[in-house]
Amino acid sequence: MDAIKKKMQMLKLDKENAIDRAEQAEADKKQAEDRCKQLEEEQQALQKKLKGTEDEVEKYSESVKEAQEKLEQAEKKATDAEADVASLNRRIQLVEEELDRAQERLAAALQKLEEAEKAADESERWSGASGRMVREGEGSLSLLVLTLRSPSPCLSEE
Repeated sequence: MDAIKKKMQMLKLDKENAIDRAEQAEADKKQAEDRCKQLEEEQQALQKKLKGTEDEVEKYSESVKEAQEKLEQAEKKATDAEADVASLNRRIQLVEEELDRAQERLAAALQKLEEAEKAADESERWSGASGRMVREGEGSLSLLVLTLRSPSPCLSEE
């Protein structure tokens, strides 16, 4: 009977140990479930934060894309403006060269005009003097012709 009592005590002790282990396992399970729930809540919060961050990244990416497009347009405008300035500078240079040539032609034409005016003045003086001489010569010639036509007293007496 002692052996049965011992066996019963052992079984009772095993039972108490099993109950203690079961209670400990139940407590561990509860603690693990609480920790799991806490981690799931943290995960949900982090996913929500990640979604917000992804939205911000998308928004900022769009802003960066728009800024890059504006920059490209500004660079294109600047390049076009530089090309226009270079073209206008070349055009100015050509116009200045044409102006220089025109001024040279004008100076040459003015010089020729001055020479022509001098020649015209000289010609006018000669023309006036020769006109007087021609008139005087015509007068003298007319007088000679008249003299020759009229019978001279010296010739008729002979």
